Amino acid sequence: MVRRYLERAALGVTVAASPGAAVRALAGRAFDVFVIDLMMPGLEVRALRRALTSAVPVVFLLERQTARPHGLNSPPSARRWLIRPFSPRELVEAVTELLPSAPVSAAPDAAAGHDARQVAVAGHPVTLTRTEQCLLAALAAHPGRVLTRQRLIAALGSDRGKAPGPRAVDVYVSQLRVKLGSDAIRTIRGVGYILDHAPGPIVDRD
Repeated sequence: MVRRYLERAALGVTVAASPGAAVRALAGRAFDVFVIDLMMPGLEVRALRRALTSAVPVVFLLERQTARPHGLNSPPSARRWLIRPFSPRELVEAVTELLPSAPVSAAPDAAAGHDARQVAVAGHPVTLTRTEQCLLAALAAHPGRVLTRQRLIAALGSDRGKAPGPRAVDVYVSQLRVKLGSDAIRTIRGVGYILDHAPGPIVDRD
């Protein structure tokens, strides 16, 4: 069930069907985020503690009325806890918030006369504002992967020095769709957006 929720959000999923496989995957750290069901029969918390490090982001699944095992909540920034029953939206948001962010290139210095960028769409140049370019760069860094509004707000805030509101992100996405095509950016209802069709490279406007 968890796998289906995540795959519907365009996330690649590998399932570890046994406690041993889960611990080995943690130790190998070949994945961006781990989702661990603490109710998995035979799973030893002590083995999890040995495999976990501060660099391993994890979403833990737990039953209601079950205490959180000691020693699994550090650092808090790399841990999320979901208590059953939870919604598909809650699961996808918890996972995507822990995904590593690709760096977004800063826009050129406005003082140098470069306030906009261009992309090629079907061979034709399209001019983007600085905000639109930043938003597109964030989406293009993860093609085919859903990005929550919170992550897009963080990307825009990092570039502009001031984070916009969630509604502003929706407006900027609408503007991009007008310029790139209505099917370029897909909405995952209640979660965020996916860039389905990447445009051509971004270039400075002459």
